[in-house]
Amino acid sequence: MTDRPYRVAVDVGGTFTDLALLGPDGMELDHKTGSTPSEPADGLVTGLGGLAAKAGLPLRALLGRTGVIVHGTTITTNALVTGTGARTGLLTTHGLRDVLLARQGARADQFDSRSAPPPPLVPRRLIETARERLDRTGEVTTPLDEDGVLRAARRFREAGVASVAVCFAFSYLNDAHERRAAEILAAELPGVFLSVSSRVAPEVRLFERTSTTVLNAYVGPVLRDHLDRLAGRLAALGYPGPVLIVQSNGGVVPLERAAERAVNTLLSGPAGAPAAVADVVAELGVPEAMAVDMGGTSFEVSLSSGGVTGITTRAEPAGHPVSVPMLDIGTIGAGGGSIARATAGGLLRVGPESAGADPGPASYGRGGRLATVTDADLLLGYLAGGFGEGLVPSADLAASAVEALGRDLGLGTVETAAGVHRAVNAEMADSLRLATARHGLDPGRLALVAAGGAGPVHAVELARDLGIALVVVPAGASVLCARGMLRADLVSYHVRTLLGRGRDPRATGVDAAEVDAAFAVLEGAADAGPSVEFTRLADVRYIGQVHEITVPFPAVPSGGAAAVAGLVERFHRLHDRLYGFAQPEVPVEVVNLRLEARTPTAAPRSAPAPSGPVEPDGVRRAWFDGAFREVPVRSVRSVPVDERQEGPALLAGAGTTIVVPPGFAFEVTANGTTLVFAADRERAEVLAALRETRLEAVR
Repeated sequence: MTDRPYRVAVDVGGTFTDLALLGPDGMELDHKTGSTPSEPADGLVTGLGGLAAKAGLPLRALLGRTGVIVHGTTITTNALVTGTGARTGLLTTHGLRDVLLARQGARADQFDSRSAPPPPLVPRRLIETARERLDRTGEVTTPLDEDGVLRAARRFREAGVASVAVCFAFSYLNDAHERRAAEILAAELPGVFLSVSSRVAPEVRLFERTSTTVLNAYVGPVLRDHLDRLAGRLAALGYPGPVLIVQSNGGVVPLERAAERAVNTLLSGPAGAPAAVADVVAELGVPEAMAVDMGGTSFEVSLSSGGVTGITTRAEPAGHPVSVPMLDIGTIGAGGGSIARATAGGLLRVGPESAGADPGPASYGRGGRLATVTDADLLLGYLAGGFGEGLVPSADLAASAVEALGRDLGLGTVETAAGVHRAVNAEMADSLRLATARHGLDPGRLALVAAGGAGPVHAVELARDLGIALVVVPAGASVLCARGMLRADLVSYHVRTLLGRGRDPRATGVDAAEVDAAFAVLEGAADAGPSVEFTRLADVRYIGQVHEITVPFPAVPSGGAAAVAGLVERFHRLHDRLYGFAQPEVPVEVVNLRLEARTPTAAPRSAPAPSGPVEPDGVRRAWFDGAFREVPVRSVRSVPVDERQEGPALLAGAGTTIVVPPGFAFEVTANGTTLVFAADRERAEVLAALRETRLEAVR
């Protein structure tokens, strides 16, 4: 690969497309351009051209020297949220036609009697059944009715479906019926996308498995078509190397394999950040951190322990449960493009609707007329950094939009802008409280890592609201997800359900021999190379509980009883941390075993701060403590390394601004990381207190 030494990452978001380039010597460049929602590949190729220009190369020359392109995308998320996925059919076991529609029989919000789940991705008229049955051990009790599968295929063809999900009862124990049904459907429906539960989510719980398989079918053709177009565009430009697609678990897979498990890309964009956050917290020696990424459309939050972000197998994107491993990242509709509006009762609301890339905030001058968070922040004087591709927002256009909103609220323009800023901060602070409470954590024991174009603008105020002592803004924060993607590993997850596999239903406890044998099967199925690193995990619960906690096995080389004993001990500790109690006297059971197969990337784990021109320092008016005041504007690169500075200040960076309110101090490290903390404390004191915090990771 010496003739192709560059590694390029592209993160296509709802508003901006972020790109980063890493050279063999650790040289790093980044670029930001507007996304093109109607055809994402257009914005991606435009961004590659801008990145090539910064590298001083023609686009074809850059691509010719690039060994790999890593691509994170919101394609599947957007298809799900906007309802633009494929027309999908479902084939399931006779008698279970309504599993998808019945869900679990619970309200979406148990405290709201009027709450309702989202409409199912497959309407009942497109759900077909076939007679077949397995028992709880996987033994066949009713053979597959192949004529029934043929009838279902005929009805799917008549309905014009583009995708079919296949999910039979107990197929995670024995996939023979699903495999045969898929063969028949493939022959009868050529070109139709097939999603088979024993390949997508081979684990217990019929509804969640069905929902996951259907969701994969719904977004799979959309992702497949995008990747096919992208591969064609890159080939036409002379790119000779592979494209790796970022998964929701933070790892990557080859483009050719991504669409078959498209459900694994629902967090493809945000999943890039944790790898970059790990580098930052390692540099500081801070073990526990909360990362926030506020872009143009959304606000993501994740927690990490020792640089490792937890994995969850219980997520509900857009209200549709999925049971595949995903980084535990919470998302709300709060970004720079989030639209502010007045309710019928005269109250101010911000988001979740976004102006997106087209038309974008009013200040961008692209036809937007509604006030957004970016417009409010601009009027308050907070935006001193760049916006990407030379965009210069218009304060006059922002004022017109915010003034119109103010008339609906009975407020002046500045008061309305300040209200929008406070309202979006309140939304984000609530999401941070929820994230920490869900993991049994005190926010005051965490560092806050701020990323995204809008993240550093709001981060210090969020930290003040939650009692967080340190805000960390990495160099290149506005493209942090793309920077993290540069270092993404090849990752695959494999699962095997133990519950009910021929066991005596009266048995309790965990059988070490059974666990070791199951992991041997999973490791054999991983089909990994010599440099693979395996991590063993298990979904554990007390006997009689309904839900599990995913717990990593301790590193015991011999495995066996010692590993199982360590797993059970960890489970008790994590249960106590999450729920406030543990019951060591109660037997536990393992529901699923999970294996992470990770092949580390060859990319450097750290790199110097991105280069670029140093903007001259100056002064501007910014809104603090209810009034405008003259505030110094500094380029982050002009601040002397490790020299304490006092706020208020605006630190202009590439694609973002770090807002330092009165009462805070800041320092910039040699790697370009900015640290912000209370002015009455010292940096060493704050770091020492955080380094004492060490919690066991919840995976």
